[in-house]
Amino acid sequence: MVLKTFELGKRPHIVAEPLTPEAFAPYGGVISADHQLHGAESSSANYGTATKLHKVAPVSNNYSNAPSGKKETANWNIFRCKAPSHLIKHGGSRSVYLCKVLERHPFTTQTFLPMGQDLRKKSFLVIVAQTDEATPEKLPDPSRIRAFLCKGNQSVTYGAGTWHAPMVVVDETIPHLDFAVFIHENGVADEDCQECYFEPGYNVEYSLDSSKL
Repeated sequence: MVLKTFELGKRPHIVAEPLTPEAFAPYGGVISADHQLHGAESSSANYGTATKLHKVAPVSNNYSNAPSGKKETANWNIFRCKAPSHLIKHGGSRSVYLCKVLERHPFTTQTFLPMGQDLRKKSFLVIVAQTDEATPEKLPDPSRIRAFLCKGNQSVTYGAGTWHAPMVVVDETIPHLDFAVFIHENGVADEDCQECYFEPGYNVEYSLDSSKL
């Protein structure tokens, strides 16, 4: 369900920043062992051959608050994503993605876990927005949108009700990138997912150059 189309007048320019658990904390959680190995609670596992990092990202299910009362299920889905080349422009060492839609899942967290991608390779963009609490529908705040550039060994969990863009693969050297996606769903379209559109959209700048973002 589309809640609103925002007319922006111009394209705001956002520069993607590296994904870290600290930077993403207002929007949900990050699973990134390189960052969390020394900060998260941990213990030895698998008879000493593994380190277990505890509770690195939230899992929330608030469907008991959904108006329909329809029961949800916990689901693993696969999203096979390709780079949206028609929305990407390249210039020198930097590129720009045109973001035109944000969505949210009002009653559940959603985790995207990339599969089979080079752990060091900058692979996808995560775009999020703060909620404008002054609006009755709790719409996104167009002035508070951020973008993060993620590597192949990082995953994100969007908090319940967090506004975010659909997953944006920026590695155009591969035919697609598969994500295992964990979410609760009850099959009621407006309770599972809501959207807002933006015209003419946001320019999100990023660089795949290893010496830059």
